[in-house]
Amino acid sequence: MIIDYPWYFVLLCLLAGAIYATALYAFGRRAFPRWLLWLLSVLRFVVVSVIAFLLLAPVSRQRVNERQQPHVVFLEDKSLSVGISADSYFSLAPMHDDLHDRLHVTYETFGNQGVTDIGEALMRHRYDDLAAIVLATDGIYNRGSNPSSLAEQLGCPVYTVALGDTTPQRDATLADLRASRIAMLGSNCPVEITVAATLLNGNNATLSIADAQGRQLFAQRLEYNGDSYSTAVSTTITTDKPGLQRYTARLSVVGGETTTENNTMMFYVDVIDTRRHVAIYANAPHPDIAALKRSVESNPYYDATVIYASDAKKTDTSYSLAILHNLPSATHPDISFAKDLPQLYIIGMQTDLPRLNALHAGLEIVSRVKRSNEVTAVHQAAFSLFSLDDATVSAIEAMPPLSAPFGEGSMAAGTQALFTARLGNIDTHQPLVAAASNGELRRAFVWGEGLWRWRMADWQTSSSHEHFDRLVSQLVAFTAMQQQRNRLQVETERSYATGETPVIRAQLYNEAYELTNTPDVSFSLNGDSVKAEYQFARDGQTYRLALPDLPQGLYHYTASADGLVAAGSFAIEALNLEQRRLVADHNLLRSISATTGGVTYTPGQLDELKEQLTSLKPTIYTHTRYAELLHLPLVLILIILLLVTEWVLRKYHGEL
Repeated sequence: MIIDYPWYFVLLCLLAGAIYATALYAFGRRAFPRWLLWLLSVLRFVVVSVIAFLLLAPVSRQRVNERQQPHVVFLEDKSLSVGISADSYFSLAPMHDDLHDRLHVTYETFGNQGVTDIGEALMRHRYDDLAAIVLATDGIYNRGSNPSSLAEQLGCPVYTVALGDTTPQRDATLADLRASRIAMLGSNCPVEITVAATLLNGNNATLSIADAQGRQLFAQRLEYNGDSYSTAVSTTITTDKPGLQRYTARLSVVGGETTTENNTMMFYVDVIDTRRHVAIYANAPHPDIAALKRSVESNPYYDATVIYASDAKKTDTSYSLAILHNLPSATHPDISFAKDLPQLYIIGMQTDLPRLNALHAGLEIVSRVKRSNEVTAVHQAAFSLFSLDDATVSAIEAMPPLSAPFGEGSMAAGTQALFTARLGNIDTHQPLVAAASNGELRRAFVWGEGLWRWRMADWQTSSSHEHFDRLVSQLVAFTAMQQQRNRLQVETERSYATGETPVIRAQLYNEAYELTNTPDVSFSLNGDSVKAEYQFARDGQTYRLALPDLPQGLYHYTASADGLVAAGSFAIEALNLEQRRLVADHNLLRSISATTGGVTYTPGQLDELKEQLTSLKPTIYTHTRYAELLHLPLVLILIILLLVTEWVLRKYHGEL
């Protein structure tokens, strides 16, 4: 008995009962016999004392034994390797129904998504209070840790039912394939394929790799020189296209193979184009154009495309830089096609200087006379945006003159001169080559045309274009380094497994680069056999799209919102792990049962398994239970009986 009050409160309860009984029967009750007065007083004393004691909320402590049926979990393998065996008909469900009244039975399946992880299925119940686990499987797993070692942590016996066939099958398979998931454009991507064959001695096959267009990239003849054959074939494939690329490894079929599904395997490589693309926009043909293109492409990480202003369209965000030769001009004043790109201006006699000044790009030139000056270069040591080696500086200062439009130049804050112009023997301090890092996009300027002369002079002097190319590369690298961020961003995985739900997420930013999800975002999907349109759902401040199950293949997508576009690709891969190994591993099942104290049965021994399970003893749990006396029915009955007895005695003796 437990109460939350000091012990002397019990004496107060007794005192309250004594006072009440004395006040009721010691005075004015002389008509009753003496023995009856004492009896009635005792009854009233007990009732009042008990009621007062109950007001203290006493709690009783009891030890209770509870009987619980044994809890047994049935785990049944529904993987492909079981489905194509002779035991494909097998099911634990009927046994589950038979034992449901005598045991607490839970029925679960695993291996439904093309992969089998026996260890994970067992470890789901690591902390459950189980009497036993019944595991029906062929012992073939292709994901996770060794289930035999994991089973030691369960604390209950595992009774295994050995499914599948342990007889070697006449079959050849691509047992494993390892390839880099990411490769650089133009690189050689290593691929290693493991080929296994059983009972095919004396036969031969061809292992090949082809790209998505069916072009054969590799082929090798294999001779199966044993009934248990295995070999690893290593090769490389050249990645000549950017983006997510699909390749197919194929092993030619030998007659009599158990299955041919495991003779083909698709794999995907994300080919990344690390090169930066430069657009050379030209007002008209000019020798400078070819010189600039060759110098840009002297850096293996850059390529250049010449686009004449008459053919230029809207901004192509695949370019990292726009080189504007004699633009804007009188014939092509609008250069909006380059507005969202970093820009390198080659300012010549066809450049419309007032329009250039109106762009506020970082260099303004005021000219009242349309003529040119022949100027050479003078290096400025204070330039800090990037550096040139002394040999390149000396070579540039010795180059022949450029033709620079006459005028007065002024540089905005953040613009620095790398070389200034020298007119004859006079240093003008006018910028000849300059760069600007202010604003969101970088700018660079060459105030003069005739760069082709510099490239030719470099060759005549040093038998190479090294110094000129280094100057152009530095200007291009600095200017192209910072690009405008895409305001619509889409996040996908490179690949998803068949049966997995592809979840696509997107973020949309306004012009201040703040998250917003007011506009609708559409999603166009284009695959080998699927073309569909979807709409993103809003998820907080971002967007989310869960695609339906998609068949194996390569998919390209385009997301669009408010005129913004984001594109990409992902793959749906059929892992086919189940088809690479068809021989059951019953030794593993025996090991699991032996480790946990269970037994291994065959599908024909289910009656023995049922008998084993029904012999499991119920579990007796002993625990302490606390209950308030006020809520116990016996206490209430006792009080009522005492009051009724007192009432009957008084009624019988004529007082009531």
